[in-house]
Amino acid sequence: MRNVFLFTFDSNRSAVRDALEYGPCRVTTHLLEEGRFSCPITAPPDLAILEPAPTATIAPLLTAMQRHPVVGRVQSLVVLDTRWLPLAARMPCSDFVARSAPPAEILARVSRLIGLSTDGRQSSVAVGSLVVDVDGFEARIDGAPLQLTPQEFALLRHLVQNPGRAWNRDVLLDRVWGHRYGGGTRTVDIHVRRLRAKLGSPHADPLQTVRGVGYKWSPI
Repeated sequence: MRNVFLFTFDSNRSAVRDALEYGPCRVTTHLLEEGRFSCPITAPPDLAILEPAPTATIAPLLTAMQRHPVVGRVQSLVVLDTRWLPLAARMPCSDFVARSAPPAEILARVSRLIGLSTDGRQSSVAVGSLVVDVDGFEARIDGAPLQLTPQEFALLRHLVQNPGRAWNRDVLLDRVWGHRYGGGTRTVDIHVRRLRAKLGSPHADPLQTVRGVGYKWSPI
């Protein structure tokens, strides 16, 4: 299992930590105080995530991260507020994600950096001409990519990686949207309907409704 260090301004309300709770990595949380990366001198992680306060200035924090003896030479993911997004491409980090991003997108970006295949799961799942590229965060039919939202892809990925298992709506909300998501189970039904429409027949046929339970992926 890959190791991730999360440096956050508020360890009690970290959207990143919540999103990665069921992810393919071990997350160690460190409190980011006054721009100081206070963590023990130990073996470097596979990824360092910086989740600064909304009012923080990013440049000094990135410089401090680069100079840190443990996390200074590893891949980094930075959580950014909207005002910093136009400058993100020039920032010295491996990747970035908006603070308002849903859990599925956060998990996808972390998975891309550390490689989901390292947790023993397939990096892609093929069902006929439908290919779900887990590492690439993309689904394709006959080689053509489907225009899925991050939540739609996360739902599809979860189902195809657990074929034959029925999931109730509450569990799907927890696994795909995150346990802090405030929406109701109707959200799952809406996303399943949209996903079926985008997959089309016969590719959507394995996405079955289990009466009284929820949904499952049952390849025919």
